[in-house]
Amino acid sequence: MKGLRFSKVGSLAALGVAAALLPALLSVAGCGGNSTTTTTSAVAPSSTTTTSVATSESSDTTDTTGTTAVADTTTTSGIVIDMTTTTSLAETTTTTEALSSAEKVLANGHIKAMGFIDKVYVSGGKRYIRIDYAEMLTGQAAINAAAKDGVTLDGDWYISNSSHTKRTFEVSGTVAITTSTRWVGGTEKMNAPCTWNAFKSFWGSQGALNDSEKHLHKSPWWIERSGQVVVKIDEQYLE
Repeated sequence: MKGLRFSKVGSLAALGVAAALLPALLSVAGCGGNSTTTTTSAVAPSSTTTTSVATSESSDTTDTTGTTAVADTTTTSGIVIDMTTTTSLAETTTTTEALSSAEKVLANGHIKAMGFIDKVYVSGGKRYIRIDYAEMLTGQAAINAAAKDGVTLDGDWYISNSSHTKRTFEVSGTVAITTSTRWVGGTEKMNAPCTWNAFKSFWGSQGALNDSEKHLHKSPWWIERSGQVVVKIDEQYLE
C-alpha cells in the first residue's frame, strides 16, 4: 500500500508482543535514504512496554525514540497468616488397685479373698458387708504363722489374721451365696445355695436361728468381687 510505512519494531508493538523480547538494538533502513533507529533498554520480565517509532521525510534527519526501563512491581493483596500447628498428646493415667496379701486376681479379672464378716446390712436400697481379711495357710507357712502367734497346730492348716483392717463392699443384687455347714431345711450338703435374707439373718438375733446356723457369723467366708461389688460369697468349710 503506497504511502504507509512500517518498521519491524512498529509492527511488533502493534501486535502486543512484549518489549522484553525485542533486541537491544534494531536498525532498520528506510526508503529514499531515510533511517529509523529504535533503542530499547532492559525491561524487567513482568513489564510490557509499547515502542513508538517516528519516521521522517527528510533524508538528512535521524529520529531516535527511546524506551525507558520500567521497574518491576510486585503487589500482594489479602492477608497472609503463618499458622503453627501444635499437636497435643493426651496423657492417660491408669490406676491399678493395690491388693492385700490376702487377695488374688482370678482369670476373669475378679478379686477373691477370705475373711471374717462382722456386719451385713442394707442402706439406701443397696446391700453391704464388712469383712476383715484373713489368710488360709497350709504346710510350713501355716506352721510358721501359728508359731509366731503362739499357737500349736493339730492339723496342716492355719488361718492367719494379723491386720484386722475392716473393708466394706457393696453386694450385688444377684449375688450367689453358698453354705457348707448349715443343716436346715434340706441344705444338708456342701456348697448349698443360700438366699440373701437367710444369709443376712446369721448376723441378726441368735434366738431366731437354728442351732446349725448360730456359728455361721463366726465362720470364715470367701468373697469374690467385680471391682468394688461382691458377686459371690462362699462359706469356708472347717473340720
